[in-house]
Amino acid sequence: MGLTRGHKPPTFVSMRKTKDTIAEAAAIIARAGASGPTPATTPEMIGHYRRHLRLNHMRKGVLLMSPFIPLGPHLTADPDADPFIIRLSSTLRPAGATAYLTLRDGAVEWRYARTWMRYARCPIVRDPLLMQWLDGLFAAFYLEADLPASLDDDLEMLGPWDRVRWVRTNLFEGGRPGETLTEEIDMWVYGLNSTEPLNQFLAWVSEGLDEDGRQFRYTAHGEGGESARFYLLRYGKRRAMAFPAGQPEPLLYLAGIANSILQPDYELRRYRNKKLGKDGILMPLAPQDWEALASAYGPMAVEARFSPIHRHTETANGRRRTMDP
Repeated sequence: MGLTRGHKPPTFVSMRKTKDTIAEAAAIIARAGASGPTPATTPEMIGHYRRHLRLNHMRKGVLLMSPFIPLGPHLTADPDADPFIIRLSSTLRPAGATAYLTLRDGAVEWRYARTWMRYARCPIVRDPLLMQWLDGLFAAFYLEADLPASLDDDLEMLGPWDRVRWVRTNLFEGGRPGETLTEEIDMWVYGLNSTEPLNQFLAWVSEGLDEDGRQFRYTAHGEGGESARFYLLRYGKRRAMAFPAGQPEPLLYLAGIANSILQPDYELRRYRNKKLGKDGILMPLAPQDWEALASAYGPMAVEARFSPIHRHTETANGRRRTMDP
């Protein structure tokens, strides 16, 4: 077969160059796969936490208990051991998942197994999503101790502390280990079938507002229990009255009233997941958080999972949505 005009046959030099390029690319890919992802936890953070344990050794029993016990994590560590190994496990499942955090050759190393396993036999974490979750788990303890931030000041953006990342990872993609997912969703999604008093829901909303929770105030009025109680809600200078007694879904009604004063700063939305059997209200997100989710998945996909909650008023023709949210 003849050659097309203007094209030259491949020379030995060009073929050798192509093979060298392919070999170099394969080597780069192999090195990347061998090295694995880089943890967001830094050696400096491990050093800070070790010193934190040593300085507070008289209260070690208190320090080792997680302030987020409903999430399941329990931290144990001997600050005088060499090597210094932090073990994270679940108090709710003593025989369940175990993770280890330590330094190896000066670099941070995570190990994780779905069942209890000793450090030496526990496999090293290579999966970036699992590593992100573990980094966030340790960040809970680290932030609670008020220790210095990581070198790049991204500590508060780790794992469950970045709300958008948490929602994307757990409620859209379902990419987390299943052992603790249900308990953590229970923390982020307040169930509509909750038997707790309604003021417990308002307390949960306040906690979900973090530092802005100080602007959210609520008082209950009336005697005779929940059936005769009404609420005065305040957020900054905005106020609303809520009369949940007699409502077909008191919690959903109360969430709509709360939205009327939280917006435009925050918004509560209803979350449904038939697979997990979850039907509740998602912790409040700021407008930029909802916009980030809409940009990633599209407005229709977001509203399909998280439907807006609106106030309703009773009219002669039945209930209708009010003009305000």
